[in-house]
Amino acid sequence: MYVDLRIGALRGDRIAQRAMQEAVMSAAEDCRREGGLSRVVGELEDYGAGAELAECGALQRLVGAEEAARAVILPMIERLVRQQRETPLAQLSLRHQSGAGFHFLQLAAKGSATLGLALHDGMVPATSHVVATFPDADRHEIVLVGGAEIEALRIVTDCGDRVEVDRTARRVGRGDCIVLAGADCSRVVRRVRGCMLTLRLARVGDRPRPTRQVDLASGKVVHKASGNRRESQHEMMVALLGRMKRSDAAPVFADVARSGSDHVRWQALRECLALNTGLGMDLLRTFASDSSDPLHSPARGLLSQLVERYPELEQAEEMLPCRA
Repeated sequence: MYVDLRIGALRGDRIAQRAMQEAVMSAAEDCRREGGLSRVVGELEDYGAGAELAECGALQRLVGAEEAARAVILPMIERLVRQQRETPLAQLSLRHQSGAGFHFLQLAAKGSATLGLALHDGMVPATSHVVATFPDADRHEIVLVGGAEIEALRIVTDCGDRVEVDRTARRVGRGDCIVLAGADCSRVVRRVRGCMLTLRLARVGDRPRPTRQVDLASGKVVHKASGNRRESQHEMMVALLGRMKRSDAAPVFADVARSGSDHVRWQALRECLALNTGLGMDLLRTFASDSSDPLHSPARGLLSQLVERYPELEQAEEMLPCRA
């Protein structure tokens, strides 16, 4: 494997690594403390704590007028680009993600609110089979560069595992605003003209409903995930202990499964079943027999499937790994 000489030299020079990283982090922090961005970040904290957008004048102008957005954001981008050119091997100091046709760079976050740049690069071909994501969040976007054909989506009928979605086609370009409020609203990008860069302000609710992914062709809800970041962390911790086959964690999973978020409870129940069949089956029977429990229906379904496939589980009392 070829390793660039500069990267090879950095491997053994932790002082240089630290200095480069601190320079990039300092540049980002300096930008947040200077000029118009300082006021925006201050109002972002208020907005993230529950203030109305109308009460945050600088933040409202930022996502409502292209000139205001460029005036605030451009100096930060220019400073960070210069810094990255000076220290090209330093890790990006901002939270970011990249996927097929989409990239996101988080500029600031306070409480439940985030501010960032979203780029659609048009590298994914348009398709009629689209799965749309409906997070429980308020989102305000303003187009800074390029444009696209989008569909504004709104769930008008919710039957649990299937929804009816109202769809409105729209073209957006530089200076246009996109506003999405709550868990029943979303949008999909159909075709991008070159690329489209937007500035996005988002805020998650205090007790967010699950994020849903919906197949637009059928209206079927194909996936649900907790809308609460902390709950998602708990789910991952439970799953990790399960993958580590920590049998001593089974009693802890049983306690977790008895109270709290339905998503975390269900994950804990499944991991408990995998580590300790007897304890897990007792819990599963308890949930399946309690019609007031939110897990009643899925527990009944899982119990039926397991007993049908493994009849011996009907009498499972020993602490054995689950064969399923």
